[in-house]
Amino acid sequence: MNSKKENPIFSITLNLILPVIILKKGDSWIGADIQLFGLESSMLVLIMALLFPIIYFLNDFIKNSRTNFISILGFVNILLTGLIGILGEKFGISKNWFIIKESIIPLAIGILILVSMNSKSPLVKTIIFNDSVFNIAKINQHIKEEKISIFDEIFRNSTYLISGSFFLSSVIQFFLARIIITVDPGHADFNDQVGTMTWMSYFIVMIPCMSMFGYAIYKIMNGITEITGLKREEILNS
Repeated sequence: MNSKKENPIFSITLNLILPVIILKKGDSWIGADIQLFGLESSMLVLIMALLFPIIYFLNDFIKNSRTNFISILGFVNILLTGLIGILGEKFGISKNWFIIKESIIPLAIGILILVSMNSKSPLVKTIIFNDSVFNIAKINQHIKEEKISIFDEIFRNSTYLISGSFFLSSVIQFFLARIIITVDPGHADFNDQVGTMTWMSYFIVMIPCMSMFGYAIYKIMNGITEITGLKREEILNS
């Protein structure tokens, strides 16, 4: 089953731009005295902001009838942000829960990638080495039996790089959240700080971590061309 290609502009708009704008401007738009279902205006703004990435995820899942574990963890991350914000206001949950949450999601992804390395379906192969990116049939035809161990080693080394990128993301997210999130959920500045955290982590985390991720993919592509004798354009699905 072929899934529709993701529109990057549409994705960034719904998952980043609109939520950040709502988190930073929502309180002034709807006013401080609005209440609905027992929720203060700040919590309503938080829910409104999170609805966009939630709807995007559910729409993508319904259209493609499947999703990957990273998308699922991203979805869980969004839900946890909402729960911490809402429950934090009602039950006095500390900002530390949000800070821990920001670092634990990429940490969990990194650990899962490492744990799956010796399984029948390593996550790196599932995420990267699939028909949407590589011409797997042609690659398999050109891998000689004596080269299989080298092929497996390529993915093993890339696994360390990719899991390392998520571990680095976890560390950066933790310290970034410690710096930015200075108030507890329910405080007037909480939504604004979550908005700042959202866009800053997107860029600050993305640059070093995506560089490591990209280098891992580069190593995989080079390794495959070396052991198969195929050109780069021949191993990729256009």
